[in-house]
Amino acid sequence: MRMRLLLGLIAASLSAEAGAGEKLRILPERIVLQGARASQQLVALLVSADGSEREVTSETSWQLQQPNLVRWLAPARLGAAASGSTMLTATWRGQKAQVPVTIRLGGEGANPTFSREILRILTKRGCNTSACHGGVKGRGGFKLSASGLYPEEDYEWILQGGGYQVLTPEVKGERIPRVDLANPERSLLLTKPTLTVAHGGGKRLEPDSEDYRTMLAWVRAGAPFGDASRPAPAVMKLTFTPPLVVLPEGGERQLLVTAHFDNGQQEDFTHQVIYSPNDPDIVSVSPDGRIRAQSRGETAIVVRAAGWVGSVIAGVTGPRLPRYPHTPRANFIDQHVFSKLERFQILPSELSSDSEFLRRVCLDLTGALPPPERVREFLSSRDPNKREKLIDALIGSPEFVDYWTWRFADVFRVAIFTNGLSSKWSQSYWEWIRDWVEKDLPYDQVARERIASQGYEPASRHFLPYNQIGPPADVMAEEVRVFLGRRLDCAQCHNHPYENWSQDQFWGMAAFFSRLFRVGAVVFDHPTNMDLSTKDVGGSLELLHPRTKQPVKPVVFDRTPLAVTADGNPRRVLAEWMTRHPYFAEAAVNRIWGYFFGRGIVDPVDDFRSTNPPTHPELLAALAKDFADHGYRLRHLMRTIVRSRTYQLSYRPNETNRRDVWNYSRALARALDAEVLLDAVVDVTGIPETFATAVSEGASVGEAPRGTRAVQLRDPDTFYSRFLELYGRASRGAVPERNAKPNLSQALHILAGSTYVDRLQAPGSRLESLLRAGASDEKIVEEFYLAALARYPEPEERREVLELIAKRGNRQAALGEFVWALLSSREFAENH
Repeated sequence: MRMRLLLGLIAASLSAEAGAGEKLRILPERIVLQGARASQQLVALLVSADGSEREVTSETSWQLQQPNLVRWLAPARLGAAASGSTMLTATWRGQKAQVPVTIRLGGEGANPTFSREILRILTKRGCNTSACHGGVKGRGGFKLSASGLYPEEDYEWILQGGGYQVLTPEVKGERIPRVDLANPERSLLLTKPTLTVAHGGGKRLEPDSEDYRTMLAWVRAGAPFGDASRPAPAVMKLTFTPPLVVLPEGGERQLLVTAHFDNGQQEDFTHQVIYSPNDPDIVSVSPDGRIRAQSRGETAIVVRAAGWVGSVIAGVTGPRLPRYPHTPRANFIDQHVFSKLERFQILPSELSSDSEFLRRVCLDLTGALPPPERVREFLSSRDPNKREKLIDALIGSPEFVDYWTWRFADVFRVAIFTNGLSSKWSQSYWEWIRDWVEKDLPYDQVARERIASQGYEPASRHFLPYNQIGPPADVMAEEVRVFLGRRLDCAQCHNHPYENWSQDQFWGMAAFFSRLFRVGAVVFDHPTNMDLSTKDVGGSLELLHPRTKQPVKPVVFDRTPLAVTADGNPRRVLAEWMTRHPYFAEAAVNRIWGYFFGRGIVDPVDDFRSTNPPTHPELLAALAKDFADHGYRLRHLMRTIVRSRTYQLSYRPNETNRRDVWNYSRALARALDAEVLLDAVVDVTGIPETFATAVSEGASVGEAPRGTRAVQLRDPDTFYSRFLELYGRASRGAVPERNAKPNLSQALHILAGSTYVDRLQAPGSRLESLLRAGASDEKIVEEFYLAALARYPEPEERREVLELIAKRGNRQAALGEFVWALLSSREFAENH
């Protein structure tokens, strides 16, 4: 009896440790070792019924049916030994799991090659990072491409040495080879990283390591690049398991990195990459890919392999909630956002109040505050569909057209100085934008019209900064940034030191813009310093590479063949390719998302790169697909966003989401842009702004029509406004990047500036009209709360304000001070 009781207690204990319904799982679920040097990192997981996982790799025992086929490189890492197939069994406290293992030897030479083994070692050891020899000019007279992106160039530098020059192919200085074929052990490629000789980068390699032996064997074999008849497969992408790493405080997780090659093969790269967390205070990563939680938060881990750079998001959560409540979903946006919140154990805030939603959506869709009578009507309505009806009404309003014309006039840079120094041209360009916004034309059509515009078409005016044709390099970089969300500028003079962009790719794209001022024969011998008046238009139509001085043909960066004719408009072909590329829809939805949430899924919105991954990659892909499926219509995209519960969450935090700024668990306060804030002040006070075309000795020279709103101003270079300058109006001299941070000048303007002070009791103002109509203090307070904040004052607020007004003595002055305080508040100056 006692024995049976004891066994029962032991069984219960083991069951409790495993957890009810937990099952053992092995990753990867199928193992293929291709080649004698292939290996595979193993991971053992316990998966619960709700899908949550915990790793038990270090506590798991492993057994192979045919152990002679593999060699154990570490307790949970396999290496190839002989061709064949077998089964791998994992055992954890009585639970078992199995996966098939296939080993295929052959297909690779006996000796290591540069294009395969050596590049991987240089990358894994950090030799070709931008901080070392992978920098623009290399280091210590030795240059490598960043992350081994250009193997042929690296091979030449290693065999011949020499310094790198940015805009010339000439090599200056003594060329010191990094390999010594006569005395392989004396090769600088081996003596420097082992610190046998002085090395500024410190010790990178141990003489008894496998990597050292591989490199030495390579030099002894004559330092071959590889079989020219059988080029080494190129890495096309890296995938990560898990794709999103979620750890409790103090937790650990093994990351698996899989390389996918252009020949269809896959290979475990977990031990062949270098890991760099963007914020090491949140997580640390060991050289073998083991992630350790340091503190709560979320960050990206950049993973660099030979020939590729990728990244994975890792987050550290607080204590697991006993029961995570279900949150209603309005559409697919909520499904993606709330699923991630549940994984991170973050509770979304409650649904926003009607007043909160009303003010937010009016500002976001039309850039205008709702008038008090509209606020009263909406708050008193019992219609369960009133939010959807409001959204449709706003999207169909003239104010929507005004607001989004202004938004895209910013992005597309409508201004006299950037549109040929002609008000007529900037006016036609602005009207072109307003026309497609009003008609809700497909955004891919808009992009094609702008990129391929020619002659005196309105969109062609943006090619004429200061009435000069822009250099092809500058024009191309702007189009790619606006429509593909990528910043290629760093590759103009040299290969990009951090990303997978080469100088050749940059100039191949720039060549599409070499015919901007004439479809015919032109030579650009120095594209960054063109003198259009001296070009030989009877010569050949060529753009010359600034480093090689050789003609550059138009080539898109993914090498897709395009039919560019000698006498056609190459930008038309490029525009078709750009709008079909997946980057286009991603960049468009990310930019629009940023307007509604204060940050993009990739942020900044036009800075997609491997070191700046999306916080919600599946959501970004789903939005892009939905956008394309609905004809690239911006109104459909905006309607989808604002109808989501994610958008309609309250700004009020709870204990779990107070520190969250990445995951849209609540609305974040966003400072109103300068034009929107000025229009809001005008709406609340009732006094329109005067926009002068110039100011001379205190006198205005020309004015915009009375009642013109700031968002209706066509050109920031035409109308002067001290307020707009103080609050960060974009100049449009380049793609705008607004700065919403408060400053001292703004504070002084609130205290004494005409925008606030002179409007308070001016004739015809809202306050003056209410006083003249005999409104009570309570009525006036309520009216201004509705006008400025789209809500009624709370009982305590109402009581305190009325008491302060009564104590002041001078009623009119007291009410003016109340209005000033309301306009000066953060609640008014922000959208939340």
